[in-house]
Amino acid sequence: MRSKSWDIIKNNASRLLGKRLASKSKIVISNLESPYKKDYDDPILEYFETPIGNYILPNNAPRDIVINSMKFGKIFEPEVIDVAQQYIKNGTVVLDVGANFGQMSMMFSKFVGSEGAVYAFEADDYIYDILKLNIAANNIKNINPICKAVYNKNGNVMLYPVQDFKKYDSYGSYGLDPNANEGRKVETITIDSLNIQEPISFMKVDVQGSDLFVLEGAIETIKRHKMPILFEYEEQFNEQFNTKWKNYSDFIESVSYRSEKTIYNINYLIVPK
Repeated sequence: MRSKSWDIIKNNASRLLGKRLASKSKIVISNLESPYKKDYDDPILEYFETPIGNYILPNNAPRDIVINSMKFGKIFEPEVIDVAQQYIKNGTVVLDVGANFGQMSMMFSKFVGSEGAVYAFEADDYIYDILKLNIAANNIKNINPICKAVYNKNGNVMLYPVQDFKKYDSYGSYGLDPNANEGRKVETITIDSLNIQEPISFMKVDVQGSDLFVLEGAIETIKRHKMPILFEYEEQFNEQFNTKWKNYSDFIESVSYRSEKTIYNINYLIVPK
């Protein structure tokens, strides 16, 4: 039986997502049924109570690799979590840029403890709403969700695409496109503009091609806190963002960092020299 607090979360979900859910694409239900699925009266959102967390997730992207990991109680990209845990310190701040549905943010929140904090940035307003529901479903108090696009300029307006799942199967595979002329408006923010004074022990960046611009907007924060950073680089985004690996390597050198480790061939861990 669900608790009274869960009923409150459910009611909040209906109010928060109502109009957006009605406009989403046709529902497609995955053939694989999770043993952790609970009753949840909603045409698109489903609720799962797994051994590693409670998750509210959309069912209209049946091949979404993150959703399919979460609903079966598995950690998506466990090696990323393992690396993060090596560096995250109790009572510190973690920056999660590209938080998606929040699984990593929630795990980071355990590593920093009740005296620490996680800043969870998500530019997609629909995913951001679900992120907030997942934080509430797990009764987490030390995550600060922020619905803005982390970039190298503060206060600009950019466009975020509406997923149609024809190009990519997963919600998280879509990101900002500097060349877009249609999409949902989202305001940019720089990490430096937050002027975080508490010690930062780790930063994770995964924003589908604009990772360099996130780092550029965090340069003073990086110089001050010298935290390990895990970012993603994929050649497929070079043309779209007019970047190449040399731009990343030049930035790494400019802040006196070095490459420490590569995960899954696209995630780069950099640390101070």
